Amino acid sequence: FSSCVDVDECSFEELCHRELGNICVNTPGSFLCRCQRGFRTEASACVDVDECIESPELCEGQGVCENTLGSYKCICRPGYQGNGTHCEDENECASGIHRCDSNAQCGNIIGSYFCQCYQGFNGDGHACFDVDECLLNNGYCEHNCTNELGTYSCQCAAGYQLDQGGHNCTDVDECSAPNGTCQHICVNTIGSFRCSCKPGYQLHIDGRTCVDVDECKLQNGGCSHACTNSPGGFTCHCPRPLLLDTDNLTCTNATSCLLRNGGCNHVCSLRAEGDIQCSCRAGWKLGDDLKSCIDANECGDFTNGGCEQLCVNHPGGFNCTCKEGYDVRADDPTRCRPVCDPPCQNYGVCVGPNSCDCPPGYPGVGCSAICSPPCAHGGTCMRWNMCLCPSGWTGEGCHTAVCELPCANGGRCVGPGTCQCSSDYTGPQCLLPLCTPACQNGGRCVDVNKCTCVAGWQGARCQIESIQCQKPCRNGGVCVGLNRCRCAKGFTGGLCETAVTTRCVPPCQHGATCSPHNTCTCPEGTAGLRCERLTCPVVTTVVSTARAVRKAVRESYVDRCGPLGVQLCTKYRMNQARVYLQAYRVGYKLQCPVKKNT
Repeated sequence: FSSCVDVDECSFEELCHRELGNICVNTPGSFLCRCQRGFRTEASACVDVDECIESPELCEGQGVCENTLGSYKCICRPGYQGNGTHCEDENECASGIHRCDSNAQCGNIIGSYFCQCYQGFNGDGHACFDVDECLLNNGYCEHNCTNELGTYSCQCAAGYQLDQGGHNCTDVDECSAPNGTCQHICVNTIGSFRCSCKPGYQLHIDGRTCVDVDECKLQNGGCSHACTNSPGGFTCHCPRPLLLDTDNLTCTNATSCLLRNGGCNHVCSLRAEGDIQCSCRAGWKLGDDLKSCIDANECGDFTNGGCEQLCVNHPGGFNCTCKEGYDVRADDPTRCRPVCDPPCQNYGVCVGPNSCDCPPGYPGVGCSAICSPPCAHGGTCMRWNMCLCPSGWTGEGCHTAVCELPCANGGRCVGPGTCQCSSDYTGPQCLLPLCTPACQNGGRCVDVNKCTCVAGWQGARCQIESIQCQKPCRNGGVCVGLNRCRCAKGFTGGLCETAVTTRCVPPCQHGATCSPHNTCTCPEGTAGLRCERLTCPVVTTVVSTARAVRKAVRESYVDRCGPLGVQLCTKYRMNQARVYLQAYRVGYKLQCPVKKNT
């Protein structure tokens, strides 16, 4: 007889995932697995635990749970950064990982970013190309258009300048500066200018400088006697007693005041004898030639012009002025009054330069009131230590802020209508509670650190999507959102209704089906972890024409029948029986028991 030997299933490397630290223990006729954390024992095997299915809340907010062999990890969704369990928006623009063109602006949005080409460029933001604005209507420039990277500019022809709009050209008035670049007279023209000279000058060859014309060299300037040239003109002179006639050229005898005022500087009159007599207006006196008038210095005598302090002479008159700290009185221009700066207030009297005679209670500069400490926040000191406070402030020194609407929940009024709230509240009156961290996904903070979530979300900060599946998930699937199932390993489909074809290691035998979790579903007549053992019933009848054969078969071997017929089990005959039957060369037939319907 042959003997059976235990199979060491642990010799298969795949069993129990020993490469991850699990232990395979062989037992007579079987084996068992001692699984590490992250695995569980199913059908004598270490099966990975999908923590993401069993605990969907492991990765909150924008974290995504990813199962790994024996463990799991949280990773942030694209556009977010963090350790997976805490993810926050990644500012791609600030970190420089965006792919915007150098001529584009990067704008961060929650979970992503956008690119927009700068003005003067076209493109999708990731690739931007310069726009040649000068190709369209000359860039709307009146004269010349020059394209530049990302922009353009207008230029004007010589003699013109750009207006404030940057497109139209206006004539440059070169003469707007004193005389422009001309020595005498500048005449502006459209797009240019020209120079001219005053009478008595002529324009130099440079077109800008004026040169004096010496009229006396040309026919004595037209003078009947002496001619004297001067810059830009000339003067005719007459010897005494002749006087220059009204034509300023001819010299004649003077016999009346009608001819050049008789030669008098101011006033001409005729004496009874017929002689001319000259006199001067007030503030002037007659000169030694008895014709010209010279200034009379009223301030030069002992009277000082009648001025109380200072007398200032000028041609034909004088003015009274005052020393520093005094002003001329309005009612008497010869007298002075003291000046106080600032003016004396509160019925104080200025008695000297910056010196006030103040009434009691106003000892300050200019008879102002003194408040100690000073009035704060723009308050006005009205009298000794009494402040008039501006709106929004009160108190002895205007130091106390006034909030017409009181600050709630422990808030403190720190300025007119301004509350400083505690860390748990915000708003103008500290009436709005704060939730830290903030409510997510449309949730509303209704009390301190208490969120009310919108439909479809739950959790302390509305960070967990509510489980809402109208039809239950099958085959161990877990509802993870609105009509969304997360399927167990080996199943797929909207409700996890479809099994995924898997491969069992070691493989199933005798036509067995590999089921999820590395288990075999054995057909009738087989058993074992991989359906390797046959459980065929014993043959009950041996049909033969030879009595000896029947006896020999019953005593010498045992045959078994299986679901596939007699032939499947004939390999279990004993060698002795096979030899015996061949020796007698008699026919025989094995008959299996009839299977009864249950």
